[in-house]
Order: sequence, then C-alpha cells, then structure tokens
Amino acid sequence: MLPLKKILCPLDFSGHSLKALDSAKELADKFNAELHLVNVIAPFPVLPASPHPVGFNVQSYEKELEENSKEQLEKVIKEKIDGQFAVKNTILKGDAAHEIIKYANEQDIDLITLSTHGKGALKHLIFGSVAEKILRHAECPVLTIRIY
Repeated sequence: MLPLKKILCPLDFSGHSLKALDSAKELADKFNAELHLVNVIAPFPVLPASPHPVGFNVQSYEKELEENSKEQLEKVIKEKIDGQFAVKNTILKGDAAHEIIKYANEQDIDLITLSTHGKGALKHLIFGSVAEKILRHAECPVLTIRIY
C-alpha cells in the first residue's frame, strides 16, 4: 500500500465530502500522490411512456446535470487544490458505489478516502450507504472520515 501514488476522493459536493477531501489532500501532499476526484451522476429513472406528451427532455436534463457536475468539480479544484498537486477529475454515471469501485480498479487507485455521511439519512435508509458498499467491496484500502 505505501507509498501512496493515487488517492481517490469521491465527491457529492456536500460539506461532508469536502471534509473528506481535506484528508485526501493532506495524504496526497505527504506522499506526493496524484489526487483523483470523481462525482457520480445517478441514472435518471425511466418511467413507462405516457400516451400524452409530458414535455420533459431527459437527455437535456442529464446533459445539464453533467455540466453542473463539471462546473462544481472545477470550482472545488480551484478553491481547495489550486495547483498544489496533480489532480484528475472525472464524472461517472450510474450507481455511485459500483462506479467508484470500478474506477478505483481501472485506475489502480492505492486508497479511497470518503466521508461516512453524505446527502442524508433518508437516502441511506432507502438505498443503503455508498460508503458501506465501498468498504465492503473495494479491492484497495478505504479511509473513512466520520462526520457528525
């Protein structure tokens, strides 16, 4: 595991994930590691077609979500990293835990750093914890930052 060369920090842009980024930055600085920031866009649920046109363009909405994610990642990099070390930012689409683990495997990530809380308790009760799924299934070590 040591020395760390690539550190992955998934971001959902919540305050919790940004606190995990602080830990990832500290480790990246200490080990002169490349920092990978990812944001995962959840798939838009597709409902059966209505006989009456609804007037909602799913592709346009998904494109807007992706553009917003890119802007948010660039803002975080500018405000929190500001050229301190190498950063690779990526937008992924799909189930967050699955996509993060897949990305970590494909990029030979040495460590995943994430917070144990994200967007809310209700989402955890309904969908399960992304952090918990990553902890259970990631092939590399995972550092969780517990946020109260």
